[in-house]
Amino acid sequence: MTRTLWTVAAATVTAAVLGLIGCATTQRSPELMEEIPVQTGPPPAEWTQPPPSSPPAVRGKVSTIDVQQVVRGVSANATAAAVVLDLDSDTETISENADRQFYAGSLVKLLVGLDTLLRAPGDELKSQQVATMLVFSDDTICSELWVAGGGGRAIIGRMSQLLQLDGTQPPRTRPGQWGDTLITAHDLVLIYKYILTKAPEEIRETMIRAMANAAEHGSDHFFQYFGIPSAFRKTSWAIKQAWTNNAAAVSAHSTGLIGAGEGGAWRYLMILLTEHPPRQTIDVAADSVSEAAVAIAPLIQQ
Repeated sequence: MTRTLWTVAAATVTAAVLGLIGCATTQRSPELMEEIPVQTGPPPAEWTQPPPSSPPAVRGKVSTIDVQQVVRGVSANATAAAVVLDLDSDTETISENADRQFYAGSLVKLLVGLDTLLRAPGDELKSQQVATMLVFSDDTICSELWVAGGGGRAIIGRMSQLLQLDGTQPPRTRPGQWGDTLITAHDLVLIYKYILTKAPEEIRETMIRAMANAAEHGSDHFFQYFGIPSAFRKTSWAIKQAWTNNAAAVSAHSTGLIGAGEGGAWRYLMILLTEHPPRQTIDVAADSVSEAAVAIAPLIQQ
């Protein structure tokens, strides 16, 4: 894989995170979301229902590809959402089921990491924790930061207000299960755009550098290079993946920035979210995301 960005930084981040967690093996297994204690009762003072947000500036749907149909070719009865944003023109070239809620799984680590870094500016230990969490999609670190940040109502509340997210909600029935956070493709667009354009430079560099050096396997040994990495083998990317299951569904998602050019400017943002019947396997769910990414790739590589 040709990587055109963060070459020197990659070695630094990789060395740091390998020292903390160690190398992953090739065994593939579902991501587990640890049940962690949180306080029950009324939401804390900082949580209020965020006002509706404005949609991304331009929604020019120039593609006729049916992403859900592609996903269902691999996993019957699956539901998919997709957004491809041309960052040069701020135009959505693909937008499908973009306001439908999905279980976030490890995509919530984007919000946990951003919230942690915003509350602890200049804290090198926190920066290293967030980087490691993103590189390896590490559940243990996410659980620790989730509790330290006050749990879902506090973290999701702060981030929803700051980023004007109107489709993201903390876990409803199991507050300690951070992966049961609900999120939409359009809210993920807002999260990525905030990181790219509004976050303090140090935070932006920490998060994007980590995502640009995502390990081939997560800390639970699951193969992370499905979806975007499988479709863009010779193009730079910065990704956050997710794979999770609960009693309601199996979910697999691939999200990230694609095609860093001169000066480090990214060309596209791609969001692929999928939900599958509970008896589907994580491997098949991930394969369906890869098929969708492969189908989309030619449309944005012309």
